[in-house]
Amino acid sequence: MRVFFKFFSFGLILLLLVGFVYQSYKSYVDSSYFEKSGVMLEVGGYSLYVEDSGSGKVNVIFDSGMGDDLSVWNKVADNVSKFSRVITYDRAGLGWSEESPKKRDSKAIVEELHSILEQKNLTGPIVLVGHSFGGVNMQVYALTYPEDIAALVLVDSAHEDQINRMPRTGLFQKYVFKFGMLAAPFGLPRLYLSNTSPEERAKKSTTKHQYTSLDEASYFPQSLNQLDALNPNYGGLPLVVIARNQPSSEIQNKNTKHYIWAGLQESLASRSTDSTLIFTGERQHSIHKVQPEIVIEAIQTLVNGL
Repeated sequence: MRVFFKFFSFGLILLLLVGFVYQSYKSYVDSSYFEKSGVMLEVGGYSLYVEDSGSGKVNVIFDSGMGDDLSVWNKVADNVSKFSRVITYDRAGLGWSEESPKKRDSKAIVEELHSILEQKNLTGPIVLVGHSFGGVNMQVYALTYPEDIAALVLVDSAHEDQINRMPRTGLFQKYVFKFGMLAAPFGLPRLYLSNTSPEERAKKSTTKHQYTSLDEASYFPQSLNQLDALNPNYGGLPLVVIARNQPSSEIQNKNTKHYIWAGLQESLASRSTDSTLIFTGERQHSIHKVQPEIVIEAIQTLVNGL
């Protein structure tokens, strides 16, 4: 038994060492392999990676969901840049951006984005587009700096009441997911992240990215509380809410997560007297990746009206 334990311990240590070397090498290679068309902008002792493309009288700013980098917007941003100026960025600690010593809550994230936009010296109307957790950030931004914002697009956005109203994730699934992220120094995320976008996979596989995602998740309840404290109401601000699945009125089972989520999305749309609510008919959360045409059309309609 003792011999078995020795061999097992030796094998485990060797496996971790190999994983660590592999992860360090691949992260180094990835950082120089992919072409970076953007720039690094300093926001207070650390820098964020920002891409700026297209032109036009309207500026469209994107923020990604939790654990995502700016590349998830590629399909949408490439098309929107044909009729508007587009700015996408990696939040601090994600993608190509440097880590931040600040809390990873919406308030801190909004101040970082505000610093970026100030440095860009934007002229013309600003349209904010946020997916999931990015939708919370963009709502906080619009409520903090309302004078700067001409329209808001929420893509299956998180809602400040969702923790209390949505069914809880199973503990097994939750901890398996968390274990995979914690094992980032040993290359584990590289084994299960998508191969469809090599750049997205490379950016998400870094220890920095995975650990920052965990930090954002741990501060998620605080971010929702920050949004709630601002009493979200956008008056007559043009607002488009794009939600997965169907309206609550078309869902027969009122005890499902789909019914609750639809109600939360309808709640978001009620926050403006000039709102449009679009349900995709599909259950995918990443609407901008699987049904980008819906998001593009919604943004173009807004832009044409500004």
